[in-house]
Amino acid sequence: MNYLPLVLSLIFALSVGSGFADDLNRDQLTASARAGGDYLVRMQKADGSFHYTYDALEDSTGSETYNILRHAGTTFALLELYSKTRDARYLDSAHRANEFLKTRLRAARCQRCSYVLDFDGKAKLGANGLGLIALARQLELDPKRGDRESAERLANLIISLQHKDGSFASYYGIQGKEPERRVSLYYPGEAMLGLVQLFKLTGDRRLIEAVRRGSDHLIAAQRNLDQLPPDAWLMQALEGLHRTNKEKRYADHAIAMAESMIAEQYSAESKHPGYAGGFGPGRPRATPAASRCEGIVAAYRLARAVGDPRETKIGPALKLAARFMLSQQLDIHDTSLRKPARAAGGFRESSTSWRVRIDYVQHNMSALLGIAEALY
Repeated sequence: MNYLPLVLSLIFALSVGSGFADDLNRDQLTASARAGGDYLVRMQKADGSFHYTYDALEDSTGSETYNILRHAGTTFALLELYSKTRDARYLDSAHRANEFLKTRLRAARCQRCSYVLDFDGKAKLGANGLGLIALARQLELDPKRGDRESAERLANLIISLQHKDGSFASYYGIQGKEPERRVSLYYPGEAMLGLVQLFKLTGDRRLIEAVRRGSDHLIAAQRNLDQLPPDAWLMQALEGLHRTNKEKRYADHAIAMAESMIAEQYSAESKHPGYAGGFGPGRPRATPAASRCEGIVAAYRLARAVGDPRETKIGPALKLAARFMLSQQLDIHDTSLRKPARAAGGFRESSTSWRVRIDYVQHNMSALLGIAEALY
């Protein structure tokens, strides 16, 4: 067995962790997000897609099947980075990525509907949701190059997949082969956040009404669970819904979900080197930490908006998580990497893996930008 990666990872975690101070600031977190954006720009191909995975130790890109959901989420993260920095490189990269996304759009059977066809041959609710998020955010930030027609067609498909009880079908039926019994936790929240993003631009009440019905269904269902799920996309959709419908129960549910997540966070006094700020059970990984924080940031803003005292518990948890996320980012000075300049800015899978995937970078960028804006 080759123990070198494990030894190097422990050294890395200890050295980075020992250098943390309690003085994180907006500039530091934004610089980390920018480094992630620079990594994505370097990894973007001529057709607008990205090198999906990258082994930073071996300097090799993987051959896994491309995932259009993660592509769309990555596009959204680049747009968020542009909105905070106004660096045109990130906007141009996101534009090319959205042009690639649109090559996966297909006409659906319902009127003025399109679905996103993933590379595994399935039409997933989450792909339409994340695709809509990316297209709507571009339309907001770059209206001249935005595509309102495509965004509205994706939204129409999402609405067509909503059942009378407010739940959503996880797949659009292509030849009746979709595994309908396999329901993703995240698809409904992704779809509803997409509808929220487009509603901000169009004011179409159909969109926010679908979000309200979907949220009511999920809240009722989740209240019957022993533990609330880590559904960060729903938390972000609830924040958007709360802006138009001030019912406190939407904020309460998002804050309760944040509390459930924080209960599984490793404390600063964790006995495991490099675990502090990550989330259990087991060895913490960069992306689950970051994706949870995207939802926790939304809950923090909601707590502040409604004057909920749990805000004072959520803020420190986000700061601790930010330190953990920073510890997972690859650095140009890391001599263990074959090509540090190529790997720099990427977020690795965990303290024992130098594998970088585009959604690892996406979620960490978005979380750090959110923490920087909310807390600093």
